[in-house]
Amino acid sequence: MLKIVTDMPAWVIILLVFSTLYCISFCFKKEVSIKFLLIIPGGFMIFSIISLLQQGDVIITGLMWLAGCVVGGIVARRIFSPQTYSPGRKAGTITVPGTWSVFIIFLLYFPFRYYIGYRQAMAADHALSIPLILLLAVSSGGVVGFFTLRSCIIFWRYKKLAVKE
Repeated sequence: MLKIVTDMPAWVIILLVFSTLYCISFCFKKEVSIKFLLIIPGGFMIFSIISLLQQGDVIITGLMWLAGCVVGGIVARRIFSPQTYSPGRKAGTITVPGTWSVFIIFLLYFPFRYYIGYRQAMAADHALSIPLILLLAVSSGGVVGFFTLRSCIIFWRYKKLAVKE
């Protein structure tokens, strides 16, 4: 494990630091743009699907990815549905209460995804084993499901608040 960390490229460390700081901002109440909120899950979904298509075994990985999406969505629903949201000060924004869940998911997913990428790069044929492919599919699906349903819940609350005003 120490070799993985010591061989880490500088750009990965920079990405980790900036992403961590960005994720910390979700721990506090903040105003979120609805457009930006809806773009993020799409980006995760595109990168996740491209990553899985490169692994092979599309049917099995696709099913595991969908299972991960369902689990991630269930987690997001339990966390974000009971929260109270309010309209933002600017048009097209909503004030979202702080949550540690985004930060925790990032801290779990980033090192795990980096480890899988490292294992793939170090493999002689640059291929992952079936268990790692399935773990990649479930974890990617979970993150996509979590952020997609989170965005949908916040968007639906935004629409409800817009109707009331």
